[in-house]
Amino acid sequence: MLPNLYIPPYKLFGIIPIQPFGVLVALALVVGYSLGRRRARLTGLDPQICADGQFWIVVTGFVMAHWVSLIFYFPDQVLHAPWKLLFFWEGISSFGGMIGGILGAAIFFRRRKVSTIKYVDAITFGFVPAWIIGRMGCTVVFDHPGHPTDFLLGMMYHRDGIVRHNLGMYEMLVAAGLTVVLYSLKNVRPFDGFHPALMLVLYSPARFLLDFLREVPRQGGDVRYFGLTPGQYFAVGLLALGVFLLVRGVARVRVGREPVASP
Repeated sequence: MLPNLYIPPYKLFGIIPIQPFGVLVALALVVGYSLGRRRARLTGLDPQICADGQFWIVVTGFVMAHWVSLIFYFPDQVLHAPWKLLFFWEGISSFGGMIGGILGAAIFFRRRKVSTIKYVDAITFGFVPAWIIGRMGCTVVFDHPGHPTDFLLGMMYHRDGIVRHNLGMYEMLVAAGLTVVLYSLKNVRPFDGFHPALMLVLYSPARFLLDFLREVPRQGGDVRYFGLTPGQYFAVGLLALGVFLLVRGVARVRVGREPVASP
């Protein structure tokens, strides 16, 4: 097994709590913001509009991340304490964040009367590398434990001393692979929106399969609906969106409704 990478919270000066996850998420936001803005500039888009859009995407993403986490993973808490929907700092869902981000982008860029898909394409070049850092946070706090395993990438879970799959680390590795693919194809632009569509198509099946390694409810794991986790249903939905965007883009190029994007 791999060495335990768990990093507990640290109190600066014995008073100020420093959460490893929070620090890495903050770093991910900075990296994503910088790379997205840079990509916008390189592709002829307005970097300031891109930056403003990223701000609202983060806001709507965090709100939806909390709502999806609470509603789909802890529905009993919503029934007994609905005010927890306002506690945005308690519990987040990665797919909820993605969905919220997509909605935020659609609303913001439409109101600015610019192409949503072009700016989302640029932001993807910041989001995917930032995903590596965000999932690094999940890795070091080990907040997504999977089944017990003797797999060589297994890690000892700090709460029960059992070697388990660290699903946060697995997603970090997936994000690293996606980043390599994305930046290898940075000059391949058959149509606007090609890159976010491709990332959705590649990421969704990986996430769908990884969720089979999550613990079942009776062992403290994620809730299941007809045998599947909420994340797996969201993965199917985002896969369908990615396929739709790819098919639509190819069709528009073939009929001449959309010119091939320049590198």
